[in-house]
Amino acid sequence: MGEAQTHPGVEPEDINTGTLFRVIGVSAIVVVILVAIGVNMSMRKFKEVQLEVTELTGYPELHETEMMGASKLSGYEAQVDGTYRIPIERAMELEVRDAQ
Repeated sequence: MGEAQTHPGVEPEDINTGTLFRVIGVSAIVVVILVAIGVNMSMRKFKEVQLEVTELTGYPELHETEMMGASKLSGYEAQVDGTYRIPIERAMELEVRDAQ
């Protein structure tokens, strides 16, 4: 039992476990790297498509509305009824001054 039997034309069943574990380890690392690259590429594509879809579905109007609101809050404008619109920061300063 202590000695391996050899038969002509048959290779011995000697398995080098060190080499086997190295091959498995390297294969696992390669698979992990490929999966990480795939996930990264998928996330980038998803973000591109998401940005494109949101631009097509109404975000331009939201941006335009926000810009109009900001201009109204920060600019001076004469109204039809003879009043004036002033920037909100200036209006708050005047209110604080009048309250004191």
